[in-house]
Amino acid sequence: MNTGQAEVHPICRVRSGLLCLGLMLGFALVFCRLFFLQVLQAEDGARQADRQHHKTIVIRPDRGTIYDYRGHPLAMNVEMSSLIARPALVANPKQVARTLAPILDKDPGRLGKELTGNEHFVWVQRHIPEPLAKKIEALNLPGLELVKEPHRFYPKGTLVSHVVGYAGIDSQGLGGVEHQYEPLLRGHKNLVQYQRDALGRKIAQLQDQASDRVPAGYSLQLTIDEVVQFIAEEELAAIIKKSEAQSGSIVMMDPMTGAILAWALYPTYDPNQYQKFTDTERLNWILTNPYEPGSTLKIVAAAGALQEEVMTPMTLIYGNEGQMPVAGTIVHDPAKSSWMTFSEALAQSSNVGAIKMADALGPVRFYHYLKAFGFGEKTGIDLPGESPGSLSNPGQWSGRSLSSIAMGQEISVTPIQLVRAMSAIANGGRLMKPHVIASVLDQHGTPIQVNKPQEMKDAIFPDTAAMMTQILELAVEKGTGKRAKLEEYRVAGKTGTAQKFDKEAGSYSSSKVIVSFLGFAPVEQPRLTMLVMVDEPHVGKWGGEIAAPVFKKVAERVLPYLGVLPGGTHFIQTASATSRADSTVVIQ
Repeated sequence: MNTGQAEVHPICRVRSGLLCLGLMLGFALVFCRLFFLQVLQAEDGARQADRQHHKTIVIRPDRGTIYDYRGHPLAMNVEMSSLIARPALVANPKQVARTLAPILDKDPGRLGKELTGNEHFVWVQRHIPEPLAKKIEALNLPGLELVKEPHRFYPKGTLVSHVVGYAGIDSQGLGGVEHQYEPLLRGHKNLVQYQRDALGRKIAQLQDQASDRVPAGYSLQLTIDEVVQFIAEEELAAIIKKSEAQSGSIVMMDPMTGAILAWALYPTYDPNQYQKFTDTERLNWILTNPYEPGSTLKIVAAAGALQEEVMTPMTLIYGNEGQMPVAGTIVHDPAKSSWMTFSEALAQSSNVGAIKMADALGPVRFYHYLKAFGFGEKTGIDLPGESPGSLSNPGQWSGRSLSSIAMGQEISVTPIQLVRAMSAIANGGRLMKPHVIASVLDQHGTPIQVNKPQEMKDAIFPDTAAMMTQILELAVEKGTGKRAKLEEYRVAGKTGTAQKFDKEAGSYSSSKVIVSFLGFAPVEQPRLTMLVMVDEPHVGKWGGEIAAPVFKKVAERVLPYLGVLPGGTHFIQTASATSRADSTVVIQ
């Protein structure tokens, strides 16, 4: 019978139920997802939103400037263009690579691979010269962008490069003062937060920061004057070429303060193009490579013998006619000599005389004076990589060691150690700490730290230093150092000719030598101590012949520049030098 109501097919009822169930499950899933996001993941969501709308970047300060003593910049910052690419936006990488390759002097195939990578952005070339940057900018290539970066620039090129050092592509100090004072020069980074829109564009700066600039790193003022340095480098290069030598160096120090006045090496390198030079060429071997000094070390045995009063300047020493048996070998002098005074023996650089001075001291006392003059230990100079040299204690010496060390063999020293030792004679006996930094400057150029002279210890007594000065002046007036004599200033000094040890032959070479002159001027009020060292000259073979004239040329240009007035030019005995020279002692 028809009741007027249509019957719902069972299948329809099932479908309706499933639809309702599906809607309920859908609402349940949405509710769970909302609960998960808004309750359980509320903090993570807030952080993600914050990251999308805010960006924190690191702002690095400008690197501090390095100045010479008179305020001329030796290392400074300049802005240079660097090219970055966003591979996803580069339309035709191969074509772009072919276009850029000749400008950047890069391989097009390799450049093409860089432009098709998966990275968000890549450095294509950093620190591009401005003319090339303008060419690239004119191309207007999609996906490529030129950005400005700070670049370390050395306006004086090779001048004093081994002291200043060099900085890497990210302006990090890699050598010399740049490395030694990296934390001061670099300064402190700063974090700055920005608000940005959906496209990542900056719309506001947060944290009430007035600027995204931060103070520059601290600057440094060297003790080295660029004019003095130029003179030293010029004269050094001239003698290396003239003597056809392998290399050479000049170290100049104020003996009263320890301030380094010049630090020249040849060959040198250009820190603006440091990648083109080898590690060896960039090495500051004045500090890192000790060597056997030869006769310049005779000042130690002489000073010790005078101070211990085992000899006086007038003590007579028998020269054995220029040869002396030592531990089964024969030691020779350049010239035959019979009787000579102590002063003459040192002035003429007699090996026999130096050995007899050391013998009079004995191993223990001689070792004491070697240590007193600072050998076998670092000077503490404010440069990286310093070697202490090598000095064994007397318990390890052989039967020949005392004699060998007296002549400057079986011991290795650095040039700066020798300069410091001679400075102790020049300044009355004080061993000073060498330094290349005069002051640290803040962002306004105001000194916040000034290096003051630092006395390490007393090497010898003042009257011993006065006697040694008298004898070393005699060495310049009448001895092996005559070519170092100046017309208007009194000079004291010592020559050196050191044979290099030939490992293959197992003996000292007669042809490979290191020649040197170590001295100070003016004698009355010493203003500079200087070591001139030339390695393996082929024209000439003696320190007095090669190195002494360089000392003269440098000193006669530098002393007037430093404002030193000419003094006495003749040999004068001081009262303190003659007070203990009355008695004559004979040493055979």
